[in-house]
Amino acid sequence: MLYLFRLLRNNLYPVTFFLLLGLAVSQILRFNLYQKTFYFNSSKRVLGSAAQVQNSVSGYFNLEEVNKSLAEQNLALLNSKGFNVYVDTTVTILKDSAGVARYSYQVARVIKSTSMQRNNFVTIDKGSTSGITKGMAVVSPSGIVGLVYDVSDNFALVLSVLNSKFVTTPMIPEIGFREGSVTWNGQDPELAQLNFVSKFEVVKPGMKVLTSNFSLKFPAGIPIGTIKTVKKKATSSFYDIQLTLATNFNKLDYVYVVRDNFRPQLDSLEIKEEVQDVP
Repeated sequence: MLYLFRLLRNNLYPVTFFLLLGLAVSQILRFNLYQKTFYFNSSKRVLGSAAQVQNSVSGYFNLEEVNKSLAEQNLALLNSKGFNVYVDTTVTILKDSAGVARYSYQVARVIKSTSMQRNNFVTIDKGSTSGITKGMAVVSPSGIVGLVYDVSDNFALVLSVLNSKFVTTPMIPEIGFREGSVTWNGQDPELAQLNFVSKFEVVKPGMKVLTSNFSLKFPAGIPIGTIKTVKKKATSSFYDIQLTLATNFNKLDYVYVVRDNFRPQLDSLEIKEEVQDVP
C-alpha cells in the first residue's frame, strides 16, 4: 500500500492530467451529439476490424482441422449406400446382383507431391496396413490424381498424372466420345494431352473430359480436365488437343484411394479371355 501511495505521489502530475483528460472527453461525448456519434461509429469499426482479424487468424490455424473434417465427410458420402460414382454419368452399373457397391473409398493425406520433373509422384500416408495395394486409383475432390505405384507398410507412392508413364482412357459426355487416351508430355503441370481424337469429331474448347467406363483403372465419370485448345495437324487425321487438368498438383492435401470391389472378377475374366481358343 505504501508503495502504491509513493508511486502516485511521484507521478501526481501525469495521473492528474489523464484523469482530467478522461473527464473532459466524457463530458464532450455526453453533451455533444456529433462527437458522440462519431466516437461510437469509430469504435464499432475498430472493434469490428479487430474481430475480423482475430477470426481470420483463428480460421487460418484451424484450416487443417477443417480440411480433415471435410475430407472425412466426403469419404462417408462416397461410401454411403447408393452413392458409388464420383459425378453424374451415363454409366449405371453401380452394384452387383448381391447389392455390393462397385467402389469403396479411403481418405489419405498427401505428404509429398512433385510437379516439375519428367516423372512425378505423389506420396500418401496410407500403406499396406491400411489395405492399399498397387494399381489402386487415387482421386482428389476435383479430379484424378494417379495410380498407386508402390506400397510400404504405412505409405504409398502414387504414379501421378504428371508422369510420362501415365495413361488413361477419356470420355467426352457432350459428344459421346469414349476413345483415345490422356497422357502428359512433361512440360506444363497444368496441361495434359488428349490423343487419338479423329478430326471427324466435333470437339470444342470448354468441353469437359472425364474418365471413361471403358477404363479399368478409374471409376467412370471422374473429372480429368477441360479442353483448352483444339488444333488440326496437316499430316495427321487426329486433333492436337490440350487439356487444363482438373487437379492442381501444387495444392494437393487430402485424396481418396479407390478400391474396385469387382476387380478380382474382372481379372479372372481377363485370364480366361487370354487362354480362350476362339474358333
